[in-house]
Amino acid sequence: MIEVGNLRVTFRSGRKRVEAVRGVSFEIGAGECVALVGESGSGKSVTARSLTGLAGPGALVEADTFTVDGQDVRGFAGRDWRRLRGRFAGLILQDALVSLDPLRTVGAEIGEVLRVHGIGDRRDRPERVRRLLTDVHVPEPERRARQYPHQLSGGLRQRALIASAIAGGPRLLIADEPTTALDATAQAQILTLLAERQASGDTLLLISHDLAVVSRLADRVLVMEDGRIVDSGDTRTILTGAGHPYTRELVTAASGRRRVATAEPGDVVAEVLDHAGHEYTRALLAAVPTLEVAS
Repeated sequence: MIEVGNLRVTFRSGRKRVEAVRGVSFEIGAGECVALVGESGSGKSVTARSLTGLAGPGALVEADTFTVDGQDVRGFAGRDWRRLRGRFAGLILQDALVSLDPLRTVGAEIGEVLRVHGIGDRRDRPERVRRLLTDVHVPEPERRARQYPHQLSGGLRQRALIASAIAGGPRLLIADEPTTALDATAQAQILTLLAERQASGDTLLLISHDLAVVSRLADRVLVMEDGRIVDSGDTRTILTGAGHPYTRELVTAASGRRRVATAEPGDVVAEVLDHAGHEYTRALLAAVPTLEVAS
């Protein structure tokens, strides 16, 4: 579905040139979930957005090979990209409150995608919107369709954004940090939803710095650092036998976060008391020498 060879993305600001993506090459096959991982500023989001012509204002996108859905997109104009977006690729961003139009109801937002791509007619679009919201497990879809984004919880907004992304029937979903702005419960629900989409035949490009998310969804992982792909392989190999030093750093950092997240509250408190470093904390301990941690 996607074939990219030596992709380069440069931003110009006056005389200054910033190379955000430096010679990236990869392929994505139908039905796969491929993850682009790396720290903020590594170039993963710019790489992904280049696949839909949304690299950003002033971006110069060059490549030796750049094929999307069998089409060479190197000479695409804005109209060509607009035709490709929505029908071939749907984009899911991390903050639905920003991505959704605050002045339109959720139903109008999703209905606009249907209208732009000529799907259905004016009379049957409300039913199509309802079905799309049902598909992404939004409760009371008729009522939610009449609401504005600010009236929904973070999890429901993200589901509405996914409904909008899949309204055109795209075969590729590009999810850019889709769970970052959500609480743990909503994160789990969105990950389950994305897994369902892949199981139904959709192809998924996942952009994330969260290796726990990646381990749950991705078949293959591409690791980006400073605009380059420095490591790649199947997910198990990357996360358990990482060869590149940068990948090992990411895995080690993720393991540390998991240990903190899964520790019992008493364990965390006990560690603070046992290794109190701040002088004020030491003073408290000295004043209350028999302090115990409640179980």
